[in-house]
This record gives sequence, C-alpha cells and structure tokens, in this order.
Amino acid sequence: MDTDLIQLFKQLENMKQTEEVLQIRKQIKEALYQKLRILTLDLTGIGRVIGYEELQTELTKAINLLEIEKRAERA
Repeated sequence: MDTDLIQLFKQLENMKQTEEVLQIRKQIKEALYQKLRILTLDLTGIGRVIGYEELQTELTKAINLLEIEKRAERA
C-alpha cells in the first residue's frame, strides 16, 4: 500500500497542479507521515527486544542508505 501511495504521489507530481491534485498530494503526504510515526513507534518496541545499541546500528545503516539515495537523486 505504501508503495502504491508513493507511486501515485510521483504520478501526481507530473500532472497539472489543480486544486484537486494538490489536495490529494497533501492527503497522501499526511498518510505517509502517519505511517512513518507508526513505524518509529514499532522500531522503539523492536529496540526494547533486540537492544537499543543494535537498533541504533541498524538505523545508522539505513541513514547511510538514505544519504546514498539523496546523492543519486541530485546527480
């Protein structure tokens, strides 16, 4: 579902930015932010189980991947 929302958001970026398109994009963005908050809470719970040090290590790896993605987008 999240992948579908992301794809739809990207498709809407290429459309004429009517009021309806802008509203849908805003709703999609809000839904994705809500999902991000839920995932963050889930990660905190995972940290309680696997240990916060291990969670931090994994999140650092994820941040490094995000940095690579950002650089690739800029290029």
